[in-house]
Amino acid sequence: MAARNSAQPNSLPHYLAQAVRGLPPIVCVLAFGASAAAADPGVTRPPAAAERRVVSHDSQQHDALIAEQRAGRITAAQALKQLKAWLAMPLDDAARQRAVSDAISIAVDDGQFAEATALGRERSPARLRDYALGPLAVAARRTQDLVLQGETIAVWRARLPAARDARIHEGFWRLDSGDTAGAREMYRALAEPAPTETADRVALLELSATLSRVEGHALQAISAYRQVAMLQPARRDAQREAELLLASSGAASAAFQEAEMAERAHPGTFSALALSTLQQQALAQQLRWAVRERDELIGASRVVALDRVLAQQEAALARLEASALRAEPADADAWRSLRLRLQCDRLLALVERGRAADAIALYEMLRANGAALPSYAFGAAGRAFAEERRSAEAVPLYEAAVAMGDANLPVPDPIYLGLAYAYLDTGRFEEAEALLTRIESATPALMRLAPEAGRPNDQYTDMNGMRGMLLLYGDRHALAQRRFALLTGEAPLNAEFAAGAGIAERLRDHPEAALARFDALAADQPHDIGARAGHVEALLDAGEFAEARRRAESLEADASDTAQVRELGRTRRATTGPRLDVDAEGSTGGGAIADREWRVDSRLSSGLLDDEWRIFYDQSLGRGDTSLGNARWARSGIGLSWQRGRWLTESAVQRSNTGPYRTSVAGRVDYRAADAWRLSANFDGDSKDLPWKARVAGIGARETGVAVSHVVNEARHFDLQWRRLDFSDGNLRNGLDFTWRERWVSTPRFQLETRLGAETSRSRQQEVPYFSPSSDASAQLTVRAQWLNWKSDDRQFFQAIEVGAGRYHQAGFGAGPLWSLRYEHKWNLGPKLTLRYGLGISSHSYDGVRERQRSVFMNLSMPLP
Repeated sequence: MAARNSAQPNSLPHYLAQAVRGLPPIVCVLAFGASAAAADPGVTRPPAAAERRVVSHDSQQHDALIAEQRAGRITAAQALKQLKAWLAMPLDDAARQRAVSDAISIAVDDGQFAEATALGRERSPARLRDYALGPLAVAARRTQDLVLQGETIAVWRARLPAARDARIHEGFWRLDSGDTAGAREMYRALAEPAPTETADRVALLELSATLSRVEGHALQAISAYRQVAMLQPARRDAQREAELLLASSGAASAAFQEAEMAERAHPGTFSALALSTLQQQALAQQLRWAVRERDELIGASRVVALDRVLAQQEAALARLEASALRAEPADADAWRSLRLRLQCDRLLALVERGRAADAIALYEMLRANGAALPSYAFGAAGRAFAEERRSAEAVPLYEAAVAMGDANLPVPDPIYLGLAYAYLDTGRFEEAEALLTRIESATPALMRLAPEAGRPNDQYTDMNGMRGMLLLYGDRHALAQRRFALLTGEAPLNAEFAAGAGIAERLRDHPEAALARFDALAADQPHDIGARAGHVEALLDAGEFAEARRRAESLEADASDTAQVRELGRTRRATTGPRLDVDAEGSTGGGAIADREWRVDSRLSSGLLDDEWRIFYDQSLGRGDTSLGNARWARSGIGLSWQRGRWLTESAVQRSNTGPYRTSVAGRVDYRAADAWRLSANFDGDSKDLPWKARVAGIGARETGVAVSHVVNEARHFDLQWRRLDFSDGNLRNGLDFTWRERWVSTPRFQLETRLGAETSRSRQQEVPYFSPSSDASAQLTVRAQWLNWKSDDRQFFQAIEVGAGRYHQAGFGAGPLWSLRYEHKWNLGPKLTLRYGLGISSHSYDGVRERQRSVFMNLSMPLP
């Protein structure tokens, strides 16, 4: 009739076939593939009997064999063995026809479909009796032999053209062959007029259900299966099929609830495997609902549903383990597969709940067991590692998720975005750029399938925002600022764009502008977690610590489970907590100042008190070896600082070991007049910058300074400072410094900037034991190149080289060149934790004598627990 087709028959899903294995056969000649002989509920499978002796064939022996099998006195296997023995004997055509026909019917009744199909192929359907054609058609369908199935139905239709069973079988065969239209026509013909007999109605409903499934009408198929169950309450298979189809149609929770109710009312309706399968699907659906609920709520209630799902998953795993211990060996693979799906769902649930460490532990256990994880499990594990700031381990997991998802993974999917950020966090900027370009090319600006043409694509909007954020994370702040300015102009109410614009202002050293952005965003989007986190960071940068604390505590109460909020907590603790700052340097070769010198300045600060105050302890230790002698200097001081918004003030009482100003005071006032202007004034009653020769001579100095800075952005600063040293010997030195710093190149891996400095000073006295020219001036241009060599999340390692050259003029000695060379290592080791060290060499003229100085330095700034 038709050639063999590779299409799969529209029968029960494979996991249901496994779940119902071992149950007594139920009437289902068509869709479920059992023979009509199984319809009699009074027929039960006999227990295994003693081996039956093979006898010779005659009609009486044949009648007796069939009677014994129907009465249950012998098993189907014993009857088949006798029939096959007779078929091996020389029989006439009529006897052989009867033996083959009975063998096929008994084999199908016993579920031995392959055996029945083999017998049917050996003796063509045309040489079978009528009653064997139906069972053979069932067997051929169950073994996916479309050719034999078609030939059998053709013979059946030819012999009994009016038989409804044969026509319904033809409808199923057409479906199996891919002829949906032909099956639909067959169904319409059978439905007119509507059958009245229960068996006919059931058969037609089964054809309708299977046809509806093929056509994608799941609700119609479910309705048909449930009508079958109503007409024949003993048909538990119809109810099973309805619930499994309901689960696969997006109502897994309802399907599982109904299945549990049915199992309690009629034990044995569902196998343990079927129930556990439905429970896993229901929990997967509930997880998706819980995530949506979390994203729409604030406060403790946002994770209640997630916690409920996690508890139910734990109970489901316990139920699964108990059931699997009692399972048939043939079902072991199905139970393992189901266990893995449930564990992968739990892995995702742990990540969504913010329990990244627990998710990582579960992932490592699964990998240790050699489990073949699905794409979404790799994506969830990658996200967990990234949230734990282990992006180097997250990258291969995200890559595996993308490779496994392939064409089935939509673009853009959160897995792609997670991979892009993981690339950035591990310094793989080129790969992040290539991935983002790939995502952008696959994300059109307008939706391709929409009710009306020209509808904007929300995913394209998200991609624009992500492009801007990647520019920010790649130190291309100017480009990011321009991009977000354009985006906020086009979509002023988009919270992500507005937050990106605020972050750009903050990174461009515009704290007031950033704060204004986030203040406006807080009014428009008061519950957006990302916007609220950005607002707290802007408040910290602006010195508004009290408001930052209030907003951070509110955010932690509302969304403490999110990685963004946890990271904000780390940053805030590092900013407002106790700190240790150390600056150390040493040099040799500067005879005019000191032949050898070293100094260590350190400050230990308390955490913020009442959101404004800090207590600090300063200590300076140093030594200078000069031609006049050696000096050791130690000074300790305790002070109080106050910071609120634009103001910062400090005052301290100090005590040193030597000099005329052993007990002194110091103070400082900083004021941010606007983002562009910063003012500062300071006083030190025992200046740190006193020349070592003056210390050897017992001379001290008080220092006063005033500075003004013009900040264009993080890449361009102008500083002007006036400083005065009032020596205890009556000398007075006034100095004026100007600096212009410009960053010319800023990429994720490389930065290039210049610093142009000019300074001049005048001293009242020259006949003093230390260097004190009547006037001098210098100008120097320094070029600094910095490379990023390593990056892992918020930890980075840089190398930098500074080369400077200029000219120095001293009254009475003329002018000469000056130069400097400096090599530096810089480590960023977490929030507010930096370590810098390096060495340098420079050349400078003093009193007409050129000196070459070699130096080393170290700076450490770290938060304390």
